Amino acid sequence: MTATRDHATGGATRTGTLLDLSPASSRALSAVLWPLAIMVMANLVFRSYVEVRTDVDFRALRDGAVRFVDGVSVYADPHFLLTPSGLLVVAPFGVLSHDPSFLVWNTLSVLAALAGVAMSVKLIGGRLLGPLTAVVVLGFALTESLTLTLVLGNLNNTLLLALGAGFLLAETRRRWVLAGVLLGVALAVKQLFVLLLLIPLLRRGWLTIAWAVAIPAVANVIGFLVVPVRQDFLNVTVPNLLRARPNINSSLWAVGTRFGVPELALTAARGIVLVVAVLVVWRLRHVADPVVRVGTSYLVLLTAMYLASSLSETYYSMTLLPALLLVARRRAPRCATRSPGSPSTASSPSTCGRCPRRPTGRWTWRSPAPRSLGHCCLS
Repeated sequence: MTATRDHATGGATRTGTLLDLSPASSRALSAVLWPLAIMVMANLVFRSYVEVRTDVDFRALRDGAVRFVDGVSVYADPHFLLTPSGLLVVAPFGVLSHDPSFLVWNTLSVLAALAGVAMSVKLIGGRLLGPLTAVVVLGFALTESLTLTLVLGNLNNTLLLALGAGFLLAETRRRWVLAGVLLGVALAVKQLFVLLLLIPLLRRGWLTIAWAVAIPAVANVIGFLVVPVRQDFLNVTVPNLLRARPNINSSLWAVGTRFGVPELALTAARGIVLVVAVLVVWRLRHVADPVVRVGTSYLVLLTAMYLASSLSETYYSMTLLPALLLVARRRAPRCATRSPGSPSTASSPSTCGRCPRRPTGRWTWRSPAPRSLGHCCLS
């Protein structure tokens, strides 16, 4: 963080971010941070290939893919919790033997993680080779979330990170079809992103919603028709998806069950979380800055989903990375908030370009820094 002079706001001193550095300072920091970030990330990736690993998630998903290829029941195993659309995604890994399939699986997971970081940085206007990206890569490689994902052989988390960051980037750049396709693929992989449909819904983005709903719907129908012993999905998997698994689960439902909280109280708490999230996102529709509006809505909705769903694991938190990087975003011009009846105002560059800055030399609850700090506390 650096102290800079903001001439547009009357010369008041404000706190800058890694995006506000001079070119010379940016190059110097990059020269120091990038080698460190590359070494730490390379060490994690190398260990994920060669060290002893548990492969719990990988084995469960690959075994399901192998059973699908062999024509036997996939959903007889209660640990296989993917829907038929998710089964279609992992089905190709059933053709390969264990080691080659893990090599491809883990490589895709690493590439998806890096793609998610890159798109998250682009979302806030950062340079891919700048010092901020190096800091994010370095910090991400040290997190338990990424380490567990690679150790357990999980592809879903990194894939959802990349798809979520791509969805936000497409939304803020008004590429509505691409946003719908990316959200639809994410929902086909895992239904955790279902609340994100509220983001295009509030702007009446019917084209985005149509793609986001059609892709998982069609994939699930196809998957259900081709899966062997399909009734096991209804008799085994669906009941498992509709109850809280007591172990390795940080959702409100699971935590409350472990501590003996009455079922009615847990249902009420989960409902309150969802209602509050929807109300917050409803209020956010007035925010003029599309990156802040969409990024914060994404953070609120995913956090609510992880709290209220039947299964929420700690490494799901990596999907919140795109929204958390809002703390490093440059200060945007203060434009008039849009009215509920004018959805195009928030994303119109000309609107922001004509809007004057309001001179300020102090922090208020409306200032970007405290607001971004609140985003982090929420997650």
